[in-house]
Amino acid sequence: MAYSSRQDRVKLITIIGMAVMLIAVAVKAATSSTLAAAAIHIAGLACFFTIEGIEKTPDSKSGLSFKRFFSDLKKPGVIPLILLMLILTPAQMLLSKAVFGKAYVDHVLGRVSAPGLDQLPLLLFTQIVTVLGEEIEFRAFFVGKGMKHFPFWPIAIAGAVLFAAAHYTAGAAGIVAWDLGGIMIDAILYAILYRKTGNCLISFIPHFLNNMIGFFLVPILFG
Repeated sequence: MAYSSRQDRVKLITIIGMAVMLIAVAVKAATSSTLAAAAIHIAGLACFFTIEGIEKTPDSKSGLSFKRFFSDLKKPGVIPLILLMLILTPAQMLLSKAVFGKAYVDHVLGRVSAPGLDQLPLLLFTQIVTVLGEEIEFRAFFVGKGMKHFPFWPIAIAGAVLFAAAHYTAGAAGIVAWDLGGIMIDAILYAILYRKTGNCLISFIPHFLNNMIGFFLVPILFG
């Protein structure tokens, strides 16, 4: 009886958290509200850690597991998938330059608030914090907790749409569609990587490295 009650609470928190994230993303996309942006992060982080607390999840079974990091990294298909994602980033940037020219990078830089390469230590710190937060929110919570109650693919696709919408910035329709499409593909691949490992520290790796590759390639390709 106690177990059933606990599972009911976990499912309710999961659904409420997902709904709050959905509403907050919609408001942010429509209004560029910083409050809505904060609500996305607060809901994802709070619900993830609340559920972990209710379930008394040990580190060895957590969606944020330092203990399993190296063993999860060695699981079949994990490193090839990470390498594939690292190849896709420069490929997408080269295609973007060929199709849209400098207008593409101007759009992307318009939605990214981060220190420049001249402040590399600060850039690394802010990217580690930002990316880890997003992986906890969108992969460990939305996908990880979500797929315990719903099928994986609908959750992965919904999470990818949500993740892309959270990065929406108004601009030329073609560039916006291309930008969000690339983010959605990345998010689906991160979700697949999470399903393989159950550990958002693994999906953190390509997410963080992709961002850093982008920062280094911008001046080379578009400078």
